[in-house]
Amino acid sequence: MNIAALVSRHADSQPEHPAIEGGGASFSYVALDVAARRLAGRLSRAGVGVGDLVGLRLRDTPDHLVALLAIARIGAIALPMDWRGAAPEIGRIVERFQPKLLLVDDAKPLPVAIAAIGVNDLAATEPVGIRPASLVDSPLVYGLTSGTTGTPKGIVTTHEEMFGRFVAFTIGRLIDRHDRFLLPLPLVFDAGRAISFALLTLGATIRLFPTLFDPQELADEVNGTGATALIVTPKTSRALLGLTAGKSHLMPGLRAYVSTAGKLQPEERAALRATVAPCVIDYYGTTGGGPVALITGDEEDTSPTAAGRLVTGIEVEVVDETGALVGQGISGRIRMRGPGVTRSFAGETAAGDETIRDGWYYPGDTGHFTDNGILHLTGRAADLIKRGGLMIHAQEVEYVLSLHDSVVEAAVVGIPAATGDEEVVAFIVANGPFDAPSILRHCRQNLAGYKVPRKVVQVDAMPRNTSGKVVKAELRKLAEG
Repeated sequence: MNIAALVSRHADSQPEHPAIEGGGASFSYVALDVAARRLAGRLSRAGVGVGDLVGLRLRDTPDHLVALLAIARIGAIALPMDWRGAAPEIGRIVERFQPKLLLVDDAKPLPVAIAAIGVNDLAATEPVGIRPASLVDSPLVYGLTSGTTGTPKGIVTTHEEMFGRFVAFTIGRLIDRHDRFLLPLPLVFDAGRAISFALLTLGATIRLFPTLFDPQELADEVNGTGATALIVTPKTSRALLGLTAGKSHLMPGLRAYVSTAGKLQPEERAALRATVAPCVIDYYGTTGGGPVALITGDEEDTSPTAAGRLVTGIEVEVVDETGALVGQGISGRIRMRGPGVTRSFAGETAAGDETIRDGWYYPGDTGHFTDNGILHLTGRAADLIKRGGLMIHAQEVEYVLSLHDSVVEAAVVGIPAATGDEEVVAFIVANGPFDAPSILRHCRQNLAGYKVPRKVVQVDAMPRNTSGKVVKAELRKLAEG
């Protein structure tokens, strides 16, 4: 299977139907196919072929989606990187995975010596007649996450696994072939990327929207463009609720209002259904598992910990540390497998909170099932911090902090903020005078801005349990105290 071939078919069946709108350009399906073939030819002439890794340092524009399709078309593998990342951060990823070249859309200097190809000026390149590569269970993309040492790890998603996610999105009614789907999520992150692949495979229309926006601007965009579906984070949902006083529905024309990258509370979902959009879908997914569970109505909306009913085709179990099943209502490690679930990592493969064991993917979450089949989430074993809809791995920030000359040991936690997000707080054991401004400057130079700690706190020693592990619950109490 080749996802690019499935998208390319729409160039014949509905050539003038809008494929991508917004983000500085618009593409019909035939224009999208031509652009992808042009870039595929440029990559082929640069020596990129089946199985080669191609890095993407691209902003959230139609060119980003063209690049993903061009890479898939020739059977190469995409390695998307956050364009907001600091130069050392990009450099670590390049050194870790050794892509053959990078695709870029600006003149920002590269942190390492590597060949780069621009995705601008595609009109000057002749579209090639290369047929999509014939592939069998081949990698499509490496979704970046942090490993147990804080260095990057790639979660491998194959073409077949991406198609499995498309099927789950479609059966779950998150997407429809007639949609004009408004997408304000970053394309570098799994939710934005997977939804985009699914919509283009289905032949729907994606309308890109800036990831930084005022809530009223978003509402005006939905109502003014005839958008039929929208995906946002809980932070955006809470901001939209602030606009709804005395109104029936802020976005009455939406077929589906999808929330992901964090949990909404039952009362928030009820308020959204009453005042923002009539059909609210709360979507729990992971980078390695894709869509896992959905809350679509009152039946699944049972408690603050509810993640919903499992999507079609996925198997989810709750087990103890030995891999043995636990009973209903008992919290344990969540594991999953299915057509859309990853089966391999690239980069670090050592066991940890997020791992693959005996054919099961462990996302690092803990939870339990109730007797009505609802999955509940009770914690995050991997210490993920969610900020502005983006995922921050504590281990990555800790790794960068450890590179500062004065840091002996670092531990990073997320604490609730008034906005409903989490703030990043770092605890430091120092080997001399404690200089917080210097440590924060070091972080700003080596991390994307949203990953930089809000504050750093010096401690004489880390709180530890009897096995020697840092007790982050105690650090959270200190941060919140």
